[in-house]
Amino acid sequence: MRIDLDVYLTIAIAIVITVAMLWPLEALPPGPQGSDKFVHLIAFAALSFPLARNDMFGLIPVLVGGSAFGAIIELIQPTFNRSAELSDWIADTLGVLVGIGIGFLYRRTKHHRA
Repeated sequence: MRIDLDVYLTIAIAIVITVAMLWPLEALPPGPQGSDKFVHLIAFAALSFPLARNDMFGLIPVLVGGSAFGAIIELIQPTFNRSAELSDWIADTLGVLVGIGIGFLYRRTKHHRA
């Protein structure tokens, strides 16, 4: 079975997210209140977009997998001197939905041009 480049891209993004969200911090980087939620949303949109774009696994598995990945990250963050926040997981899941939506639109646009 040929592994698509989108799978490798998703793995690379998952590694970056894991390192970034588990890296111990003394304090959050400076920014407007709640801006870390936007970072979560963008990161998880980037995570889900490649797989949603090519529909290799289906949209529901991408949603469940991405949301579960966010939940696992949040659950193990306290082990790395980080806080686990429900609002971060919600932002992660919303990001997955955004990535899926953009991926779906990409597929429709690509299909209509062909």
